[in-house]
Order: sequence, then structure tokens, then C-alpha cells
Amino acid sequence: MMKKDRRLWLVIPFTFLLVITGLWLRPHPTHATAPHLGYGANVAAWDTALLSSMGFNWIKVFNAPGSPLPQHVLIRVDADYTHLGDVTAFGHGVQALAQQSGNYIDAYEIGNEVNLDASYGWGSSPIATDYAVLLCEAYSRIKLVDPTAIVVSAGLAPTGRVQGNWNGHPGHNGLYQDEREYLRELLDAGAGNCFDALGYHPYGYSADFDAPPDVGSANPAQNCTNGFCFRGVEKIYEIMDTEYSLGHKSVWATEFGWIVEPPAHCLNDPGWSGRAWQIVTLEKQASNLAGAYQYADAHYPWMGGMFLFNLNFNTAPHYPECEQMRFYGVQGRPAQASLTAMPKNPATWGTSLYVPVSAVSFMIAAAEQPITLPFSIPVGNQGMVGTMVYTATVNGAAVVVPTLINPTGTVGPGGTVALNGEVENVARPLGQHSGAITIQANPGTTNSPITLPVQVWVVEQVHRTYLPFTRR
Repeated sequence: MMKKDRRLWLVIPFTFLLVITGLWLRPHPTHATAPHLGYGANVAAWDTALLSSMGFNWIKVFNAPGSPLPQHVLIRVDADYTHLGDVTAFGHGVQALAQQSGNYIDAYEIGNEVNLDASYGWGSSPIATDYAVLLCEAYSRIKLVDPTAIVVSAGLAPTGRVQGNWNGHPGHNGLYQDEREYLRELLDAGAGNCFDALGYHPYGYSADFDAPPDVGSANPAQNCTNGFCFRGVEKIYEIMDTEYSLGHKSVWATEFGWIVEPPAHCLNDPGWSGRAWQIVTLEKQASNLAGAYQYADAHYPWMGGMFLFNLNFNTAPHYPECEQMRFYGVQGRPAQASLTAMPKNPATWGTSLYVPVSAVSFMIAAAEQPITLPFSIPVGNQGMVGTMVYTATVNGAAVVVPTLINPTGTVGPGGTVALNGEVENVARPLGQHSGAITIQANPGTTNSPITLPVQVWVVEQVHRTYLPFTRR
């Protein structure tokens, strides 16, 4: 066996992604993580041509389309306390929507900001267990008609850490509930079985897109007290993952954005009460929106659809001049250009096998034998719908026959797991020795199967280059 060395060292044979005791995984010339995002927008007018020109492949609407649209469609379904009076009738309505327009709808968001008592939210003091009844009714009705549709729970509003206890509900003041406490109550009620993706509204407020969550700062661009920033979504996923073992499900940002400054007289409009501190410049809006998409692409494999708020409310003639929603709009503003120009890595629709390496290769010295050579291959699902089931096999007739430790597994949308194995090298002669691993996913999965060469080079001596290592 090779002796361990505490110095930083790199073996530099060919192009490599990772070096572990003589192992390198040759990367495919593709994106570093599996594409998992949907690029979407909330819209006033259905300007699908504008969305297409921006490279956006999703649209969020509030009424059912009567024909196919160029983008995938997320529709918001009304669900509030009034529907509790006749849950069956509510379910019939949702099922009728899916039957009549389901061919043109890809995803359903059930309700909106249901942790608020506002008219656009729950409409009464929010109670998560009550909403869970409607969510589960809608889920079962939609899946009955279209099992492939995505059901998204209502996008929760960021409220911050609300103090107090209302009727036994922590973080509740009778008007709205801390979104994290609401989420816990919702999942305690079993709602984790009634959505494919969790909805959340990670608005940026005054903070830049990369401001760390729950960290205060005197600089408004870095102030994320109470989770009031885009990265506050990390805390929502953390609850799903670590507290409820639902990390295989994705989060959808069904609204997010930054608000820009209105004409001075609008600041006295009642709709602007308490919003002035959130204002950013046009340039900040542009850089933050593009930055949020790219940050999620790079760091959030669990993020699915991202719907900016909004595309074109600022051009809608039916909104008053000072309506605050106008000033989240991006059409005709610098953000439109930045969103068009930013790199995009959209997810495919169904399950899609993704293996970001093209070979598993080892280089060892003959004197190091016998040796066990471990490896770990990332296996991802770059689709937005469905859990991918994979099976890996080896070529038993080859010279190198790896042992696979976990040859089967499942991967949720946007997820990645490790396929682990090892190669036993007892006394191979000098030269190259080859084998193969084939990864096959369930029927209907694109990019399947994928076959990776397994290569072992046995040489007289491995020369290592040691690079200096300094700490900052």
C-alpha cells in the first residue's frame, strides 16, 4: 500500500477531476453539476415570445391555457380557508381543471403564501393542518388524472422569526406564522406525501443574492437578519432534509425578486408602507436576479423551478402607477438583458441519467501490489419529474472486473448519489488493463445507458509532484 503523506499532492497524468491514491475520474466536457433548474417568470401578459428570446423555458400563469404554450406551464390554483367548507367540491374543481387543461399544464401550485392571513394568502388566521387537507385533496385529484404532473405546495412567504404563540401554534401572532414553524406543522400533518416540490418565495429584499442566511450586517447588501434574503431558502431545505428526511424532494422558488425605486410620490402610497428599505438600484436588480439563478445552479441541486417576480407587471396597463408589483418587473430594464445573457443549464422534463465522468482510471506502481483501489462515481438525475432507478453492472469477461458495493439505487429530480466500488489488483503485469461499468436507468430515462471504461495502468514507478500549500 502507498504510504500516506500529509502534504498536498496532485498526480497529473491526463485531464482529471479528482485524484484519490492514484485514481482519476475523467470528466465529461459538460456542466459540473446535473442541470436541475427550470427558468421561469410570473407574468401579467403572456409574452411567451419575450420569454423565449430570454432563453426561459417556464411560465407561471393564473388562468388555464387553452392551447399549448412554448414554455412549460406552472399554474397557481386558488386554495384558501373558504374551500374548507366543501373539500369535495374543491377537489372536483381541481380535477376538472386537470382533465380539461392538463394537456397544456405541467405543474400545479396549490395556493399562495398560505402562512399569511392576507387576501392573496390564506385569507384567515393561517393553520397549516387546515391547508394540508386542501393540498392532499388537490394532490390526489391531479395525480388521478395526470400522474406525471408536478404538484407544488403553496409558496410560503418569508415572515422572519415571529415571536409568541397563537392557539398553540409557535411563531404565530394570529395574523401570520413564521414560515419555518409553519413548514414544520405542515410536514407534521403528513403533507410531505402530498407534494412533489415544496414552494417558497425567497425574495432578496435589500440583500445581495449571495448574502448568507440569518446573518445580520450594517451593510444592507449583506443583511440577512431573519432569513430575509435569497439564500434564506437554504434553511427551508434544511428543515425538509434534516428534520423530515425529505431531502429527495426539490424546492421551487415560485416567486423571487428585488424591487426597484418608484417615482418619489409613490413612496407615500399605502402599498409602499414598510417597503422602502427593500429598494435596490436597477443595476443591483439585474445582477442579483442573474446571480441568484447561477448561484442555485451551482450550489442547490435540490432547487427546481425558479420563477422571477416578475416579467412584465411594469408594462401592464391595468395596474395603477404606484402599484408596488410594477417595480419588481424586469421588462425594458437592465435585468432583462442580464437574464437573457446569463448562462443557462435547464433540466430535462422526465428522468435523465447524468454521469459527469467518462472513465475511471488508476495508475499504480507494480511494487504497490497487492492493493485495493476504491472508487466513487457520481450518478445524477437531471430531470424535473420522477425518481430515477438505476442499476450498474460490470463486464465480467474483461481483464479488470470491479466489485460494485451499491449496484442499484434511486435518485430524485436534480439529485446525485455515489456509486461506490473497488478494484482488486493482486499481481498485474506492467501495462494497461481494462474493464467496463454500465449504468442503466429505468425505462423512459434519457441518456441511458452509459458505459464507463475502467482502466488500470501498472507502471514501474509513479512520480508525484508536491505543490506548496499555504493557508490564508
